[in-house]
Amino acid sequence: MAWFNADDKMHSHPKCRRAGLEAMGLWVLAGTLCTDYLTDGLVPAWYVNSWPRGPELARELVACGFWARAGEDWQFLSWAEYQRTKEKVLEDREAARIRMAEWRANNPKKKPKA
Repeated sequence: MAWFNADDKMHSHPKCRRAGLEAMGLWVLAGTLCTDYLTDGLVPAWYVNSWPRGPELARELVACGFWARAGEDWQFLSWAEYQRTKEKVLEDREAARIRMAEWRANNPKKKPKA
């Protein structure tokens, strides 16, 4: 499972205050979408458009330095600096799969007593 990271100082950062609650709400939800689908911070236009005032809020995120346009879509700025990339998430998942397989091989389930 991947996690979307948010700075614990965002509550008082001037950029966040300037963007406003609605835009920051879109930022957080879009971040979880990008993390879930491993898009490396690319926010599809359909997702932005699915929210009331979505395009307007996305433009506010661009104006405040959170996102940039990416054709019809939107892109988180500095995604790889603050979030795990798709490549890293997949590497971590594979490493966890290997660790678990090794653990299971070395720790077989005990059979219940009859």
